[in-house]
Amino acid sequence: MSFGKAKGGGRRKSARTEAPVLGTLSTIGRDYRVALVNLSSTGVRLSAPDLPVEGEEVMFSAENAHAYGFVVWVHGGQCGVSFESPMAASDVERLRNQPSIWILGMPGPEERAAAQEWHLGISP
Repeated sequence: MSFGKAKGGGRRKSARTEAPVLGTLSTIGRDYRVALVNLSSTGVRLSAPDLPVEGEEVMFSAENAHAYGFVVWVHGGQCGVSFESPMAASDVERLRNQPSIWILGMPGPEERAAAQEWHLGISP
């Protein structure tokens, strides 16, 4: 599933690309560990078991890339964040090409699930 429609009449100004990278979504009072579902220079779709509420101002950080914005929707363990200013193209490209737990060739789905749960702070 991708964030919105990248083709065929969607509202988006810039294309989205799948980007399986881990990061942090910070509010004034809390940090949330998140997994990127996809991103563009203008926003990001994130997945986590616990997320800030719609309308919350946030700072997104992953692999030394940072962007301020606000949560535009939250549903089913995912949220969309719209950036106040576009993320630098070099940061977007770096995140898109960043190795992650999903593409490092871990032995199997159980190990990948355990790594994701550890990163997201889910206790077994």
